Amino acid sequence: MSLAAETRAAVRARPWLLRALRAGAVNYAAAAETLDVDGDTDSIATALRRFEADLDPLDEGSREATVRMRSGVGLAGVDVLTGESAADSGAETDDADVLLAVGEEAIVTTDESLTAILAEGDVDTAALSAVVDRLRAENVVVDAAGLAGGTLVVVVPRSDGANALRHVESALESVPA
Repeated sequence: MSLAAETRAAVRARPWLLRALRAGAVNYAAAAETLDVDGDTDSIATALRRFEADLDPLDEGSREATVRMRSGVGLAGVDVLTGESAADSGAETDDADVLLAVGEEAIVTTDESLTAILAEGDVDTAALSAVVDRLRAENVVVDAAGLAGGTLVVVVPRSDGANALRHVESALESVPA
């Protein structure tokens, strides 16, 4: 494999570096030193510059979505969906609405100490990634996140709910394409 091909493969293994290259925000020499590619730093840096020139620029777009907050949610087992006993989940589920279910877990409305931020509309995996990245950058703990049927859900501690709502709205204004 050529040095250029090795460099491209190493960049693709680091999505954050690929995104930074597309944004034009990379110190090539520093990035070259971090890559596990056999070759001298200057040659790897040159390969990075050439790879960046071949990439489409990073485009961001706003997403049309209604964002709302729902307090008092919790995580429960799949038994919520099947109507079996909810004793193992620790959640009262008689009147619980299931917001999202994945595998053996569901995000349900309960009297628990979590808050769900729901965005409904033009949302996809890129939007979910942008939202989770933004919340991570703002040091907001994400207990669960998911996407289904035009609805994006992130679950955060109740104390972070209002700030998380603002961050989700902001993240949806600049989702990378």
